[in-house]
Order: sequence, then C-alpha cells, then structure tokens
Amino acid sequence: MGLLFTGYLVFLSLIWLILTFAAIRALIPKKAVKTEKITKKLKILLMVPCKGTDIELERNLRTAMAQDYPNYKVVAIVESKRDLAFKSIKASGIPYIMGDFKCTGSGKVKNLATAINRFKKFDAYCIMDSDVNVGKGWLSSLAGAMDKKTGIATAFPIFNPIGGFWSRAKHIWGFVGFGLMENPKTRFGWGGTLLFRKELMKDGGFELFAKSVSDDITLTNLCKARGLRLAYVPEARPIVDTKESASSFFEWSNRQTAFSVLGNRKILYIGLIYYGAGALLLASAIALTIWASYLFAILLLPFILSTAKSYQRSGEANLSTIPICFILTFLYLFNMANAAFSKRVLWRGKSYQLY
Repeated sequence: MGLLFTGYLVFLSLIWLILTFAAIRALIPKKAVKTEKITKKLKILLMVPCKGTDIELERNLRTAMAQDYPNYKVVAIVESKRDLAFKSIKASGIPYIMGDFKCTGSGKVKNLATAINRFKKFDAYCIMDSDVNVGKGWLSSLAGAMDKKTGIATAFPIFNPIGGFWSRAKHIWGFVGFGLMENPKTRFGWGGTLLFRKELMKDGGFELFAKSVSDDITLTNLCKARGLRLAYVPEARPIVDTKESASSFFEWSNRQTAFSVLGNRKILYIGLIYYGAGALLLASAIALTIWASYLFAILLLPFILSTAKSYQRSGEANLSTIPICFILTFLYLFNMANAAFSKRVLWRGKSYQLY
C-alpha cells in the first residue's frame, strides 16, 4: 500500500512538473505586434472614483492632475460631501462631481457612469483608482498603446508593502496578475488603470456597464465581444501603497478571485485543479523528503522556481518571501474554493450580489 501510494505521488509530481514548465513557457512574453498608430491625440476624460479613505489619497489625486498628456480632462467623482474622501478631494484642488447616476451597479460603477453620462464629447475614458500613485507619463503611456484595433489599454500595479507580514503577502500575491497580463490569452483589464475608447459604450454597452458589479470585467467582456485588442502597458504600472491586516487581506484576495471567476468561470475549474495539485505536490514533497528519501526534495523544484520568480519581480531580497510563497501555494487554493461558493462580496463597506 505504501509503495502504491508513493508511486501515485511520484506520478502526480511528474505531471505537476510538466504543467509548471508548460505554464512558464506559455507565460513568456510574445514578440511585440506592429500596430497602426492613431495619428491624432485622443481626447481623454480621466475619471477618479472616490469613496472612503485611502493611503495618501490627496497625493494620488494630485498625480492625476499632473499628467504630461496634452489633451485630457480630469474629474474626481464622489457620492456625497459627507464621504471621508471629500476632504482630500477639496484639499487637492481636483475638479469633482457628485455620483448621482441612477443605476443598479456597484458604487464605483455608479460614479463612473455619472461621469461618462455627463461628459460625452471624449474619444476615450480612463479609470484611475483613488489608491494608485502614478508618474506624470502614466496616461501618455496608456494612450500610446491605443491603435485603431485596440479597445483597452491597461496595466497591473505593484502593491507596495508599508505594513507587516500581510502587506508583503499582498505584494507577492499580486505577482500572479503580472503573469496573466503578459499572456494575451489570459489578459484582462484592471480597473485601477484602464483606458478604453468610447465605442465600448455604444450599442447597449453603457446600459450593460451601468448595471454591473465589476467595471473592469464588464469592460473586458465588451472589448472582446467587439473583436478589439486589449493592450498591456507595463510602462504604465502604478504603485498601490498597502497596509493590510489578516482580515483585510483575506477579504481583498477572496474578492479579487471571486471577480476573476465571475468574468470567466473556466478560471475556477482550472484554478482548482492547478492549485490543488500544486498544494498536494508541495505537501507530498515535504513529507516524502522527511520520511522516505532526500531524493524527493527534487519535487520542490516548482516551489523553488516560483519563489525565485517572486524575488525577481519584487526586485529586493527579503527572507519573508520564502514563507509567504509557501503559504500562498495553499492560499490560492483557498481563494478558489471560496470563489466556488461565494455569491456575494464585500467591497468598500457594501455587500454586492455576484450571481
């Protein structure tokens, strides 16, 4: 029985190794495709939906006003002057409007729909979350990626840990987004940095958007439905200062995973198999190394490669990366399992129905 079980684990391990190397190969960035650039500058409305408090919110709003792009207008949107964000909005001097559009979507969608409905004479609209910190060339980088066949230009953030262990866990957790962005087959629009052309709002697009829970999932689906390209712009990668507790981290990671599954149900089944096998492999590798033979330590290779990749993306040597990568192997599986049963998510103090 013991020999049979060991053989089964070895077989599973080999399959996992093959899957891991295949995934790494698939995620190698493809050569850039030549695009037909637009000759005129797009007229862009930069929208910053605000709710509650964010780390350095006033600074973030000022960076939105300091873009070097020559043809844009910026506006912050908040639902009420009693909102905690309003003080920072006033202090920054950013133009603002009240989010009062009647819709059934999330609070963020309500704010964005208000701005899109009010400011219609623009070629494109850009979403900047209030917790992101961007450089002055951020909007220019996004606009530079737009050609006649592109519907969305987006990036994924670096979560800058300014707190303790769980802040750094979020920093490492976010690296999965880099891999997804780098592969055109898994690329998605991230709502904290997302430039989209106004054509996505035509032919029922705005109505669909206004009743959605997730702005970026809906825009991604609209872009794909219209046969337009989704461009990934790493040069426009923003910084998101992160200070997490265990509870806030789990709320965030579960919500992110639930939204990903909402956008593409296949992610759930693939994720459960992939992360389930990965967690089983890691646990089995440790057990077999301790109780059977040190030769089984070779089965830790996928974990070692993953940790090395995290070190590379992080750009700094921090010993906490090793235990965090170990925990995340199981945490990704937990997030997927939670997404399988979640029908609601908590977001900025409000509960939203997913299905």
